Amino acid sequence: MTRHCRLAAFLLLLSLPLGACSTAFEDGLIDGGPEYSQFASQQKALRDRAKAAFRQGDFTGAERTFRAALAKDPLDAEGWLGLAAASDRLGRFDVADKAYAQVIAIAGRRGEVVNNMAWSQKLRGNAEAARLLFAEALTLAPGNPVIAANASGQNATS
Repeated sequence: MTRHCRLAAFLLLLSLPLGACSTAFEDGLIDGGPEYSQFASQQKALRDRAKAAFRQGDFTGAERTFRAALAKDPLDAEGWLGLAAASDRLGRFDVADKAYAQVIAIAGRRGEVVNNMAWSQKLRGNAEAARLLFAEALTLAPGNPVIAANASGQNATS
């Protein structure tokens, strides 16, 4: 085989789509095995600990624990959303904005995310921006009672 033929064959292999490889694991086509199960369990435990700290008003502890979860899995959308919410409560809006951008990049613009973004604007004193985001959140998740309560001003939590 000539050098040009080998180069052409190599380039052809590089151009083949590899998209199926990236979803085979998530779709359950490849067995994750015990290592993955243990990792997923540890991630859930970290997120649960962070959520408990958040519910107790320990926003610094929640932020730290969400960061620990994200250090292990930077594609953890729930971890990014938690980091954003904790950062909002700490007044670290620059961190929150970056975290919301990560959530949207990973999971898309969903009602729950936009709801939290609305709370972020409300905490900053941007009532009109919050109102618009709550309306968008309702459009994205019309049956969500938490978003509906937040949009009507009845709820004080994100």
